[in-house]
Amino acid sequence: MTIRAFDEWAGSRLQTLPLADLTDAFIGIEAAHYLDRLLKFQAKEPLLSALGGFPFSMKRAIEDDLDALQTHRITPIFFFSGIDVGNKDLLLKDLGDAALSNAQAWEMYDQHQAQQAVETFGNSGSVKPESLFTFFQRILQEREVNFKVAPYSAAAQLAYFERHPDQYIDAVMGSSELFLFDVEKVITEFDSGRMQFTWLSRSKCQEDLGKISDDMFVDAGLLSGSSLLPSFPPLENPALYRKPYNIRDVVSMLTTLGKSVAAVCTHYQDDPHVQHLAYLDRYKRGRSAVKHHVVLTADGRVAPLDGENAPSDVHEFIGQRLPDELYFYLSRGIISSRVLEWLTSGVIWEAPPLEGGESEEYRNLIRTQLIPIRTQTLSLLAHSVNRYYQTKEVRLRFWFDRDNDEIIRLKNVASPRDITSGWKVKQSALDANTAESKFSGASLGPAVAALNFSAFTPLTILSKESSNQDQPIVLETKDEILSNTLWRFLHLRGYINSEHTLTTWGKVLHATISAIDPPDNLLEPAFITVELLRLNLLNVNGMFPTYTGAPIRGSETDKRNCLLVSRIACLGKLRHRTIGFTGPLSRNLLAYHSLTSAVRQSLRDLVETSLATLLLNGDAERDRDDWEELSLELPFIDDNDCALGIAVKSYLDELAVYEDPSSAAAKDAVKAKGPADWIPNSVDFVGDLYRAFKLWDAVYAGVKVAGKEVQGGELWTEVDQWLAKRR
Repeated sequence: MTIRAFDEWAGSRLQTLPLADLTDAFIGIEAAHYLDRLLKFQAKEPLLSALGGFPFSMKRAIEDDLDALQTHRITPIFFFSGIDVGNKDLLLKDLGDAALSNAQAWEMYDQHQAQQAVETFGNSGSVKPESLFTFFQRILQEREVNFKVAPYSAAAQLAYFERHPDQYIDAVMGSSELFLFDVEKVITEFDSGRMQFTWLSRSKCQEDLGKISDDMFVDAGLLSGSSLLPSFPPLENPALYRKPYNIRDVVSMLTTLGKSVAAVCTHYQDDPHVQHLAYLDRYKRGRSAVKHHVVLTADGRVAPLDGENAPSDVHEFIGQRLPDELYFYLSRGIISSRVLEWLTSGVIWEAPPLEGGESEEYRNLIRTQLIPIRTQTLSLLAHSVNRYYQTKEVRLRFWFDRDNDEIIRLKNVASPRDITSGWKVKQSALDANTAESKFSGASLGPAVAALNFSAFTPLTILSKESSNQDQPIVLETKDEILSNTLWRFLHLRGYINSEHTLTTWGKVLHATISAIDPPDNLLEPAFITVELLRLNLLNVNGMFPTYTGAPIRGSETDKRNCLLVSRIACLGKLRHRTIGFTGPLSRNLLAYHSLTSAVRQSLRDLVETSLATLLLNGDAERDRDDWEELSLELPFIDDNDCALGIAVKSYLDELAVYEDPSSAAAKDAVKAKGPADWIPNSVDFVGDLYRAFKLWDAVYAGVKVAGKEVQGGELWTEVDQWLAKRR
């Protein structure tokens, strides 16, 4: 994250050099800053916040940059931030402002002000780099590019390695926040097209700000606003300071009011916002976090900067300490920081989703329906670390109801280890599995199919002798670890029972997955549809009556059926050229995407935690070199957009205007409109329609097995018959 009010002022002080000047260098790169630059420039797609998911052009832009660095023998090492220790206020404010901007863009779109709507969507800033971290890590792993996740701030971690006597890196690229950690020169951008880079000198900035001291520069940066401290409230008051203020205004305020933050806070002690934030206390914590930030050392320890002079209460400004082993798993991408942050901070913050989150269904989902899986996830982790965490309370705080938190009380939750400890299936049993499965490897498909095979199930159950033996069973191969992680996850989610056979919902899942062909890449979407069925969120209810973009043509039955099929299609992916989206939009389907995205993220949290706790509990060999592969081969990384849902809705909606929508002529004419008139940059519009309909087939196969577990089974049969004539 950058220092607010700094970058625009510093723009005229940037210097440019050819990329060749970095030949043979090792460059440490702050991943969030790099992704933020891509989102704003090379991979900027104005309609991303109207579609959700990942930018279509992002992967190509990343690979172009990696190719340019490789051409000059430059070795990048990307550093990701871990647990957030500081300023949630600014992030939540930014997300709230982005939601308002998106709402304005939708109003413009509904009023046919297309150009203004596109610009407003593009400038909303609703898509944050952190949402792309795991997606980016997978690309880096495929390209064999090193990355590390810092325990806390990536900027602090980069500063540590930049100053290390062994010179692990020759230069750093990142945000202006690096200057707070005493980095002198920072690369701000690589331009692979022009084969050059820009950089900035901290000492030059200090000189241009009036030859200020190092301490005053850090104080000015903190008061301006950063990830460690919200901006000083009076700076936001246009009656006192021009808007927008810049770093020079902050330095002037400090200079005028005694050159100390304490003096500045005293001067504004009657300001209600300064009082509400207890700003001076928060500043002291932020200042301490700069000086004694916790990093992962070169020899694998987790320790504060300037450790010899660090106070004994580092936890007061960094957060509760976790086991070093868990920080290691975080550093290698085994587990992301989300759940760790919930556990250490005791707070889950819920910000508005892309479309605004105004529906009762979305609010009920995050406030009530997802609590069981989040409780499971937190309890699973808590019972694998210090007992202090096993009795902790975690609060859920919502943007729409700031005064009424929901509370997860972990002391009331039975240990999930009784479930997970029963899964230690070795390679010999995996090799003996002859259950037919269209899917290969250690993935959800084979994991579910195996347990539908009666001859395999007994091989998964630990005998009393093996449970009590002095030498515990230790999983070794990657397939062993991934398979057992998935079985633990499926057991926790209620798809498997204590006899290691499929439950009723497990049989629904098996029927759904069995109807899928691997090349269609629909395994994870199919799994999420079953979760949505369990939550009663895969239906034809009018969840978003105030949002435009629902089906509008044909009879009420046509519109109802089209809506259900389109909602399922939102879980698939439209293949698109590596360029920004051009085509119709639907706030209604984007709102449904928000539901599916929240469910997907909760599943990802649980499956990551299942892997991390398997390792923490000593159930697997830890002396290995495939750490990154383990987590990145687990499911639920991809957050699909709603473009395929829009394509399906457009197709079925348009068919309704034809006298005979089931005729070959009508279907061919409408299919031709897809790439010609609606989504010109689609790669295979018709092929993607077929894939969406195959996903429908899979879900319907599961619904038939579910019987009374799914409400309105007759309706599904009606929709299936209706769709059969139109596909």
